[in-house]
Amino acid sequence: MVNYNTKTEAIIDLQERGYDQDFTLKDEYLFYVQQNELIEPDDFEITETYRFEGKRRSCDNYVIYGIRGINKDIRGILMTPYSAYSKGISIHLWSKLANNLK
Repeated sequence: MVNYNTKTEAIIDLQERGYDQDFTLKDEYLFYVQQNELIEPDDFEITETYRFEGKRRSCDNYVIYGIRGINKDIRGILMTPYSAYSKGISIHLWSKLANNLK
């Protein structure tokens, strides 16, 4: 894995390597923005994980995930603040994301 200095560097590099779709967290699913579609935790895998910690405030702490669909030929990026883990996502989704934080 590459060590990036900024979130922007990580996102640009992932996009250049084909991670060109966008994902967000929605309840117990990953939301596939371009297709307006919900993806179950068992239907994607996390291929890369990058942590960024803010120098001044904990609200500046982010994780960027490289995501690949299992049943669909899609690759994209999920960028989420650490605080997202406490905002109503399912245990199944939370454990999948948390198990990739190293």
